[in-house]
Amino acid sequence: MHATCVEILVFGAGAIGSFFGGLLSRRNHVTLIGRADHVDAIRQNGLKISGKTSMIAKPDAATKVPHAAKPEIVLVTTKAYDTEAAMRLLAPFGKTSLFVTLQNGLDNADAIARTASRVVAGTTAHGVTFIAPGEVRHAGVGETILGEWTGVGESELVRLRDILVDSGILTQLTSEIRSELWAKLVVNASINPVAALAAVPNGRIAKNRRLRSLSEAVCREAAAVAKAAGAQIDADELVQRTILVTKRTAANRPSMLQDLDRHRRTEIDAITGAVVRAAERLKLAAPLNEALYALVRARETALRNAVPGP
Repeated sequence: MHATCVEILVFGAGAIGSFFGGLLSRRNHVTLIGRADHVDAIRQNGLKISGKTSMIAKPDAATKVPHAAKPEIVLVTTKAYDTEAAMRLLAPFGKTSLFVTLQNGLDNADAIARTASRVVAGTTAHGVTFIAPGEVRHAGVGETILGEWTGVGESELVRLRDILVDSGILTQLTSEIRSELWAKLVVNASINPVAALAAVPNGRIAKNRRLRSLSEAVCREAAAVAKAAGAQIDADELVQRTILVTKRTAANRPSMLQDLDRHRRTEIDAITGAVVRAAERLKLAAPLNEALYALVRARETALRNAVPGP
């Protein structure tokens, strides 16, 4: 196992970024880059992680990348629509750092690789909710899967896995990371927009007969698109995985719902939008995903344009 302290920069310290950064800070020098109120709270009281994991982590935190930073690993956990902007700020590390993305969507690794020479793509099934500045709740345990995207050898992948495992993050390696990204996308597309529009935590999908039926139908439709796009996936397995994720992360309010709660832009374009665009490109019908995409976009726009009351 890995024993040496590694300098790690987490760019985009929201729920998932803070959770991973907090656990990694047990054994490594971690700097979280996030919003000012979150950073101020972490500096004053540490990062509180509650739920399935309970701890007060003590990572460094800042709103901008410190001038003296020399990270060996850069973990990119921004929203998918912020990836290109993030890489403009992270360009100084493009030739020296190992970049890792755990973001939603299919295009982040390619966007990162336009600047960084060594890129690892990954998925995680952990459910994490942002509670308040300085606090996140670990609502559901899940596996993290990593694979080489560009410029990374097997020994470096193994070392990265060991760093995560050594910090308490169960991690597996795969040689089929593109299929894993599609699998995660299908599961996300089957949970996030349904829970967001219904305004319920993940677990309600498994318990409510109509929501579960809708989620399963969306999953099968999205899986057919993924398979046509070349992903090595099985629709039945993904339906089972989707329901299992809703049960394991039952208390979690998914990121799309959290964004709507805060009247912020969602990642519907990177998740359901990716399914819809692939279906159009492949000339396949995806009416359920198209409907969810239209509804979330309309809800998002209405909330973002809403005039605050008196």
